[in-house]
Amino acid sequence: MLQLRYSLALLWLTISFQAHADFPTAKALFEQQEYSQAKPKLEALAELGHLEAQYLLSRMYAEGLGVDADIKLAYAWTLIARDGKHPLADKQYKVLRTKLPSRLAGKEVYTTLNNQYGKQALLGNLYPSANRYVNTSSRLKAISQPEPKYPSYFERAGVAAWAVAHYDVTEDGTVENANIVASFPIDGINEYVLDAVKSWQFEPPKDLYGDPVRMELQSHTFRTTSSAGSQARKFQRDSQEYTDAVLAAAKAESAKYQYLYAVLAENNIITDPSPVNWYLQAAINGYQPAQYRLAQCLITGNGCDKDPSKALNWLGISADGGNPKAAYLLAQELLDSNNVNYNPHKAAGYLEGAALQEYMPAVTEYASLLAMSDDPTLRDPQKAIRLAEQGRAVDANNPNLLSTLGIAFIELGQQSRGESMLQQALEEAKRRNWTIESFEDLLADYQTVATSTN
Repeated sequence: MLQLRYSLALLWLTISFQAHADFPTAKALFEQQEYSQAKPKLEALAELGHLEAQYLLSRMYAEGLGVDADIKLAYAWTLIARDGKHPLADKQYKVLRTKLPSRLAGKEVYTTLNNQYGKQALLGNLYPSANRYVNTSSRLKAISQPEPKYPSYFERAGVAAWAVAHYDVTEDGTVENANIVASFPIDGINEYVLDAVKSWQFEPPKDLYGDPVRMELQSHTFRTTSSAGSQARKFQRDSQEYTDAVLAAAKAESAKYQYLYAVLAENNIITDPSPVNWYLQAAINGYQPAQYRLAQCLITGNGCDKDPSKALNWLGISADGGNPKAAYLLAQELLDSNNVNYNPHKAAGYLEGAALQEYMPAVTEYASLLAMSDDPTLRDPQKAIRLAEQGRAVDANNPNLLSTLGIAFIELGQQSRGESMLQQALEEAKRRNWTIESFEDLLADYQTVATSTN
């Protein structure tokens, strides 16, 4: 399991991300004069550094649009937008400074906001420093990785296409959550690529402690080529038109296409020296998959410099936006008792939200927490059993789920049944070539408990 193992003061604990925010929605609400709905979204985006959101928020406070007019706040957000080179901010700044009851008071509000959400603060707390992407993890070693089985007519007809697949690798080395994030022609080879990727098998990945871990958001690019010169040239023209259209949409501030363009750059479909900057623009625009992608980048150091503090901040933003993977990773940090961020109740909330979206790693972790927690306000063995059985519908013999069931049964007074489940968990962990010490310890601990009780 990924553990960041750093002592950090999380920025996300102090930022108001209660409302899921994306700029097109926020701007539309503003233009429709639905100011009470627009305000929390614009605030969330402004705090991420979205320049137009900062300016619109300053207008709301300056003109009393859905809020009580507050010249000091308007002045502060206008200054921050001006620092970011918003084309209209300087004009508004000159007007507002004449309306300030106290220039000193206005400056104090600006300083407070700027220290949290100004350019330098965001560079220090959120924004990554780009480096080179490597699409193959050194921690993954393939056992079986067959190529897609394209129809025989593909070669005869000279069918050319490309597709970029994302996938996760489980603790067993199998593939989960395979999906096509970009392809041309659209859906041209998707089904063949997905059939292949879902069959891939890797050596079970492990962390530095030898424990089995998931490897999330892996990427692979597939291509078929045309042998006919005219067909190849036509494909290149059509593909270029497609990527040009994606770039145009990205430049027009479409967060979805900013993210897509970053994916194309990361996977060398197009040439762009810094895909992380496009991911960042999409994330600032409120696109939640890009926010999670930045967190992954900052955790692994693949594509940007490692920075656990920034990674946690993006995980918090993405998790609060509803991403189950981000919620799961964030919960791991909150469950690390060696960390100043330790907060099992907050972790339980994130895990429950991700489990409700049927994200199986979160189901497994949440069930374990409910079964094993020392906190009586969290411990709920009956609920743990329900969750574990839900997870077993996907992986009937998962050692973690079996051990959770064993502990929950023992907590409910069913000692022999519980020990049997713990023994099954140990045997299955051996079969899957997992590190078994933790399973042996659980069995010994709960046998000891039973012996001492008797």
